[in-house]
Amino acid sequence: MAIDENKLKAYLESEIDDSIGYLETETTDQRQEALEYYLREKYGNEVPGRSQIVTGEVAEVIDGALPQILKTFTSSKDAVVFEPAKEGSEEQAEQATNYVNYIFNKENNGFEIMHDWFKDALLQKVGVVKAYWNDEKDVEIERYFKLNDDELAMVASDEEVEIVSQSTTEEIIENDPVMDPMTGQLVDAPPTVNKYHDIKVSRAVSEGKVVIENVPPEEFLISKRARSIADSEFTAHRKMMTRSELVAMGYDEDLVYSLATGDSLDFSPERIARYSRGELPTDMEALEPALQTVEYYECYIKTDLDGDGIAEMRRVCYASNEILHEEECDYVPFHSLCPIPIPHKFFGQSLADRAMDLQLIKSTVTRQMLDNLYLTNNYRVGAVEGQVNMDDLLTSTAGGVIRIKNPNALVPMQVTSNANQSFPMLEYLDSVQAKRTGVSDSQQGLNPDLLQNVTATAVAAMTSQAGGKLELIARIFADTGVSSLFKGILHLVCKYQQKEKIANVNGKFVAFDPREWDTQYNVSVNVGLGTGSKQEQLATMQMILDKQEQIIQQYGLGNPLVNLKQYRDTLAKFVNMAGFKDDSQFLMEIDEQQSQQMAQQAQQGQSDPQVQAAEALAQAEIQKAQMKMQADQAKLQLDREQMELKAQKDALELQMKEVQQTKELALKELELMMDAQKNNDASQTEKTKVLMSALEKINDVSQRGM
Repeated sequence: MAIDENKLKAYLESEIDDSIGYLETETTDQRQEALEYYLREKYGNEVPGRSQIVTGEVAEVIDGALPQILKTFTSSKDAVVFEPAKEGSEEQAEQATNYVNYIFNKENNGFEIMHDWFKDALLQKVGVVKAYWNDEKDVEIERYFKLNDDELAMVASDEEVEIVSQSTTEEIIENDPVMDPMTGQLVDAPPTVNKYHDIKVSRAVSEGKVVIENVPPEEFLISKRARSIADSEFTAHRKMMTRSELVAMGYDEDLVYSLATGDSLDFSPERIARYSRGELPTDMEALEPALQTVEYYECYIKTDLDGDGIAEMRRVCYASNEILHEEECDYVPFHSLCPIPIPHKFFGQSLADRAMDLQLIKSTVTRQMLDNLYLTNNYRVGAVEGQVNMDDLLTSTAGGVIRIKNPNALVPMQVTSNANQSFPMLEYLDSVQAKRTGVSDSQQGLNPDLLQNVTATAVAAMTSQAGGKLELIARIFADTGVSSLFKGILHLVCKYQQKEKIANVNGKFVAFDPREWDTQYNVSVNVGLGTGSKQEQLATMQMILDKQEQIIQQYGLGNPLVNLKQYRDTLAKFVNMAGFKDDSQFLMEIDEQQSQQMAQQAQQGQSDPQVQAAEALAQAEIQKAQMKMQADQAKLQLDREQMELKAQKDALELQMKEVQQTKELALKELELMMDAQKNNDASQTEKTKVLMSALEKINDVSQRGM
C-alpha cells in the first residue's frame, strides 16, 4: 500500500535529521578545523607577549597538490573521451566527446568548476558538484518605436514575444491639390494619416541547457548508511533561498509566504570558518518579506509510493515541513570526489587531515625558536636593589646610559640559543609531510643543495616516488566523480535536448542532435592519465609517430596497422601534449571515410610488386648503360682534346725554331755587311741604308715569332 503524504513527510524529516546528525558528529568539526588551519587562524592557545605565528603546512599541501592534479585534466582539449562500446558507434562516440566537452568547458566554466571541486575534496574530505537540466525561460524586455501596422504585426507574430504595453500616435500629412479629371480643376487632396506604434514587449527565450555548479560541503546531505551516491537511499541539497526565488521557481505564492524563515545553515561551523565576521549574515530578519530566507531541501529519496513493494527514486522539494513538489526521477544530479577514500565509507580523509597535526607541531617549534631569539637579543638583567637607577634600566634606548653605584650591580641573564636543535626538527617534519601527502620540495622546484652528490637517476626516482600519491589521487578522481559527471551530462542531453544545436567546436560550426545517439550505456568513459613526466610522454609520443611513419612509408596507406586518420590523431595528441589545446590550427580534420578513400586511391595507384621490381631493374640497367655511354664519350672527347693540344704544341715549336734561324741569319748578314763597309770607302748615306735594312729584317722576324 502506498504511503500517504504525512508518512512521506515523516520519512523525509527522519532522513534529514539522521544525515545532519551524521555530519555533526565529527565530520563538520574536522572540516571547520581544516578550513581554519588552511586560513592560518589562531589556535586559541596563544600567550600574550609571546610569539603567535601560525605556519602554513595545510595551505602548502593543498596549494601544492592542486596544480599538479588539475594539469592532468586540463592539459588537453578533451577532459574526457567517450569510446565506442560496440561496432558502428564510432562516429556517435566522437560526437558525444566533442559535445559533452563543449558543454563542460564553454557553456559552463569547466576550469573554475574543476578547481573548486578538487579543492573542496583536498581540503574538506569530499567535493560535490551538481549537474542538472535547466529549461527556465530568460525574459528580456525590449522596446520598439514608430512601428507601422505591418511591422507591428510582424513583431506580434513571434511566439516568444508578449506585448506588455502599447501606445499609438497618428501623424496627419497635408497633401498638395490634385487635378480633377472630370472638371480639369485643382481640388484639395485628402490628408494622409500615418499610424505609429510604440510598444514594450517581453521576450521569453527558452533554451534548455546543462548547468553544472559546485555545492558547498555543508549544503550536501547523504544517508549515514551510504557508501556512495549511487547506492544511497537519500541525498539532498539544502540551501537558503528567498521567498522571491521560490516564487520565481513556480511555487504557489501563498504557500511560499506561509513558510517559516530560518538561518541555521548560514551559521554552520564550516561557513563560520570560511567567512570573516564582516561577511557573515546578521540574525536580523529582512524587512522586505520577499527577501526573507527559507531553508529549502531538494531531496532524492528511495520510497515506495505506488505500493508495489519496490522502492523507486523520487525527487521531493521540501521546506518548513511542507512538500512543495514531488515527482519520479531516474537521475541523481550529485557527483562526489574523495582524495583518500576509506573502503565501505562515504567520507574518507583529505590531505588537510594528513597535515594539520604537523602544522600545529611546526607552529609550536617555530614559536619557541622565535621566543628564544627574542630573549637572546633582549635578555633579562639582574640588578642589585639600591645600586642601579631603575628608570635608566627600564628605558631601553640604543646607546643609553644606566647609572650604577657598583660595577657588579648588573648581572646579564644569558639565554642559550636552541636553533641548532630546532632546525633539524623542522626538516624532519618536512620529510614526514612529504611522505604523508606526496607534496615535497622536489616537486615545487629542487633545492640546489639537494643535487650535490646525487645522480640524475636518483633525482628522477625521488621525484617519481613523491608524485605517486598525487597520481593515485588523480586516478581516483578520474574513475569516480569525473567519469560520473560526464556520464551524467550525456544522460541529460540525450533525455532533455529536443532540437538540434549548433556549436563552435575546434573552429568549426557543428550540428549536434543527441536524439540520434544511443544512450550512455553504449559508450564508455576514459580519462587518460599518462605515465612519466611531460618530457617522457613527448618522447614516447615521438617514438610512436616515427613508427607510424615507417609503416606508412614501407607498406603504404592501405597497410593493416595504421591508417591516415590514426596518424592524424597521433599528431593531434602530440600537439595537445606540447601545450596547444586547439590542434585544428595545425592539422585538418579527417574522418574514417576520407581515410579509407585515400587508402584505396593509393592502392589503385600501385602495381604488382613483381612488375614494380622488374621495372625498377630495367630502369637501373638503362641508367647504367647511359652512364657508361656518357663515360665513353667523355673519354673520346678528352683524347681528341689532348691530340689537338699536342699538334698545337709541335707547330709552335717549329715556328719558334724558324724564327730563331731567321734571326740568326739576319744578324750574320748584318755583321758581314758592316765588315764590308769597313774595307770599302762607302759614303755615310749607304751605311745608314744598310743599317736600317738590317734592322727592319730583324724587327720583321721578331714580329713573326710573336
